[in-house]
Amino acid sequence: MVGKSIKFVLIVSFAISFISCAGKDPELIKQASMRYDIGTALLNKGDYPGAIQQLSSAKSLNPDDPFTYNALGLAYYAEGMKEQSEAAYKKAIVLKKDYSDAYNNLGVLYLSESKWDNATTAFQSALNNPLYMSPQIAWVNLGWSYYQKGKLEEALKAYKSALTILPDMPAAHNNMGLVYLRKNMLPYAENEFKAAIYYYKQYAEAYLNLGVVYMKEKNYAEARNQFETVVKLAPDSTFAASAENYIKLLK
Repeated sequence: MVGKSIKFVLIVSFAISFISCAGKDPELIKQASMRYDIGTALLNKGDYPGAIQQLSSAKSLNPDDPFTYNALGLAYYAEGMKEQSEAAYKKAIVLKKDYSDAYNNLGVLYLSESKWDNATTAFQSALNNPLYMSPQIAWVNLGWSYYQKGKLEEALKAYKSALTILPDMPAAHNNMGLVYLRKNMLPYAENEFKAAIYYYKQYAEAYLNLGVVYMKEKNYAEARNQFETVVKLAPDSTFAASAENYIKLLK
């Protein structure tokens, strides 16, 4: 993840077994399961066209399985096929009303399209399930949607909820730091960016943000150190480009 933003998180874990309906041909279910396993393996390897092909076959063989639609939505999303991705997530939710992972992934898609209200609703739906196994992820994503809407207090509450569940979550610390930075609460922002870096040593974006805090505090030497670290960690990233611009300003 070096050089990439991790402000929000997709759920990329997959179910081990299918939901099968009574009366279905066991051989078809077996074939669908095999296609699903191959498709998710290809998805994890980054072969998104191959994953779409295999998961589409699994869907045809067992059209009532929500896990297949969620995985297919991830593959479509990775290929930039957002309309198909949205439809797949929504179908997964129709088939499994409390499918928090699918709600979360749908929310991430809406974040990528700047549909903040839709994203907020999706993450809240994910969190409505008391059996959700990864609520900290939806809390971080919900916090980002609130941040984008300018609802800073709600964003802080969401990030604090995530950190209550998983205190060593770098994205939650980084994003909380951004909220404090926007509120000009520089010592708080500094602490959060440092925490993000402590838990993820290669977090280029957090180093960049920490450098901005030091600039605002007029600690120019330390700011330069942070920006130079960004360039070393992620030389071809947008974060490095921003860091290099700041370094020029410090000369």
